[in-house]
Amino acid sequence: METMNPVFQLLSESEIPVVLELMREFYAQTHMTLNESVATATLKKMLADPSKGELYLIFRGSDLAGYFVLTWCFSLEFHGTFALLDELYIRTQHRRQRLGKAVVAFAESACKKAGIKALRLETGDDNEAAQRLYSGAGMKKDERFLFTKWL
Repeated sequence: METMNPVFQLLSESEIPVVLELMREFYAQTHMTLNESVATATLKKMLADPSKGELYLIFRGSDLAGYFVLTWCFSLEFHGTFALLDELYIRTQHRRQRLGKAVVAFAESACKKAGIKALRLETGDDNEAAQRLYSGAGMKKDERFLFTKWL
């Protein structure tokens, strides 16, 4: 197994097409629907206003291994601002190389430096590998269900 440390590169607008390629892969594997024009507009909004969040490309050496998004939310329950690890995608050939563990550690460190008290995320019931990763990082499954209604 390769021991090279990952590099996390903050997204720039010129790299949006690269992220869209990764999003196509991720969404296809998780059976989500990707609207590329909406995704592009949303990425541009986030880049224009860093208070919304940050997207990082994950590199292992010169190989683009994936991406992740940290967004900022506000909640009384979580003592103010909390972070949401909104998307984490690692390309198949780069899995099982501890990249997910490095992403979670990076996200935790960024949150602590910013004074953020909670890091949240969601994953599918069928994604056992992700559940093991998050449990191994000390995260606990909430007792409540997350509901969504598109407006």
